[in-house]
Amino acid sequence: MEDNEKKEQSLKANLQKIKHRIVVMSGKGGVGKSFIAVNLAYGLALQGKKVGLLDVDIHGPSLAKLMNIEGIPFPINQAGDMPMPVKVLSNLSVLTVATMLQAEDNALIWRGPLKMALIKQFFTDFEWEELDYLIVDCPPGTGDEPLSVIQTLEHVDGTVMVTTPQDVALIDVKTSVSFSEKMNVPILGIIENMKYFVCPHCQKPTNIFAGNKIDELIFEKSIDLLAELELDPNIGIASDKGRPYIYDYNKLSNAEKLMEAVLKIIAKVEIA
Repeated sequence: MEDNEKKEQSLKANLQKIKHRIVVMSGKGGVGKSFIAVNLAYGLALQGKKVGLLDVDIHGPSLAKLMNIEGIPFPINQAGDMPMPVKVLSNLSVLTVATMLQAEDNALIWRGPLKMALIKQFFTDFEWEELDYLIVDCPPGTGDEPLSVIQTLEHVDGTVMVTTPQDVALIDVKTSVSFSEKMNVPILGIIENMKYFVCPHCQKPTNIFAGNKIDELIFEKSIDLLAELELDPNIGIASDKGRPYIYDYNKLSNAEKLMEAVLKIIAKVEIA
């Protein structure tokens, strides 16, 4: 009983340290959701915000690779009794299940209750610092993880939806929009990834996917389009090296668009 009370106190103490809470979602996999979550976190940090990034994609965690923290152990708090998220910058920390696995190819074969318990443990068994923003990277879909996150956090400032122009991706993102509405969580906006490819020789943009009905959803639901991103080979290079793509916001148009999305999110959350 005492242990449960201690965990609840730890949960409450950690939640009180977090000013703003943003959940990054996608209806389907392969749309670049984790890439967006990482670069939104770095972008907020570049704006001087204290940021935490939490990876709850339990079955396919990728943030350790994207942030170049593979194999780095959790630091211990000053009291010596609780681990803390890994510090990437002085104002950016990350917590991912990938750093708990003995090998990066270990599969976690867990059902809902175990996943829900782990997500709660991220706040009861770790000590977080004071944060202006917590960015949560969820797995695709509207299953146990996003539901558990929203219930655990109690208050979420909003969701950011990531999609591609494919009709099948749009169908799935509509489900995520419906999920946010049913959970009474505001939708901060949509980021449309891999919108087109720019030929490096003639500079002509070419649409990659045939479908392009995102405008209909935006109009129907009055959702803001935070950014339209092109398919850029530099994204893959930066991701494989664990280097934040948004650092090139003054050189690459895509990175500049990501920074503009960050500024839009700040305006929406902090003015509200």
